Amino acid sequence: MILTGVTITTPALRVAAGLALGALALAGCGSTDDAGTSTTATVTTAGSPDATPSYAGSSSAQSSPAPSTTPSTTPSTTPSRCTIEDLTVSLGPSEGAAGSTYLPVRLTNTSKASCRVQGFGGVSLVTSPRSEPVGAPADRTHRGEATAVVLRPGATAEATLQQTNADNYPTGTCQPSRTHGLRVYPPDETHSVYLRHAATACGRTAVHLLTLTPYRRAG
Repeated sequence: MILTGVTITTPALRVAAGLALGALALAGCGSTDDAGTSTTATVTTAGSPDATPSYAGSSSAQSSPAPSTTPSTTPSTTPSRCTIEDLTVSLGPSEGAAGSTYLPVRLTNTSKASCRVQGFGGVSLVTSPRSEPVGAPADRTHRGEATAVVLRPGATAEATLQQTNADNYPTGTCQPSRTHGLRVYPPDETHSVYLRHAATACGRTAVHLLTLTPYRRAG
């Protein structure tokens, strides 16, 4: 029996191939099946590369992740608060009713940029620009109405100051004292403005003659 198609390249492979060839020779010479056909063996020598299957239509490319987007930062459009340098403080015409006097306290933006006032300021009765307050400062009223008011250049915010007449109280309870002005603090300010306003205050701080509403846009 003659064997063909086997290539021997190294001594180790020659030995393995020789053993395989010997076994095949014996099988080829002495064994047939009942139908008279001989069996055939295929030998794959060590070191032969395995075939890599290919798949038509397949793709090894992976989808790229969507580029991350950073949300743009929108600059704040809320103006900064109004300072004493931005404002002119004044009093409107007074009105009297039911034992009290009502005075509009006005803050006008005289700067070149918009600014914001919010909530309550402060008001006290004084005898002069540098004197100590006489009696209790103004109480805050209508707290639920406090909102931010943006003032463009030339715009005005207004709060209502109510001053109860000192004559409503007994002299011993009030300890009346003549005053000549008001010390007005805009909201969130530590600097004040003196406004001339003649009145009678109660020297005892237990008596509260003044109340002040939140500032709102005038008009």
